[in-house]
Amino acid sequence: MQKIHGVAALTAALLLAGCSSTPADLEAKATPVVRTYRENYQEIYRRVSTTAKRCFAGNVGAYASFAVDSDLYSELGYGEATLSLINVGTRNYYLSVRVEKDPAGSKLTVRSGNTLASERYKSLILAWADGDQNCPMI
Repeated sequence: MQKIHGVAALTAALLLAGCSSTPADLEAKATPVVRTYRENYQEIYRRVSTTAKRCFAGNVGAYASFAVDSDLYSELGYGEATLSLINVGTRNYYLSVRVEKDPAGSKLTVRSGNTLASERYKSLILAWADGDQNCPMI
């Protein structure tokens, strides 16, 4: 019986070690994908943040929900968005996006981790930045 509790404790510790409880934790762990666009950063930010909110945000059970937090800082020349899962008071970040002013238009930096769907999340963000508005299954 004690061996089972030890294995369960080790498994829980490994799972928690892989979590990112802040956007900074995610950024420290995940390799970024960077793309540039000719369009203004505010337009790219709008495409990504509005589609992410429509496609990702919502309840996934009685005690869990996905949240998309986004802010545009026009006076500073950038916007940010994050995707996190909130489950019984614990928050785990899966995706962070930063769109900033660039001399040629805008620069998008996307990071995703802590989930098997991280590559899919990155490809969705890049498609949305290009103008796609679909909400495909993850």
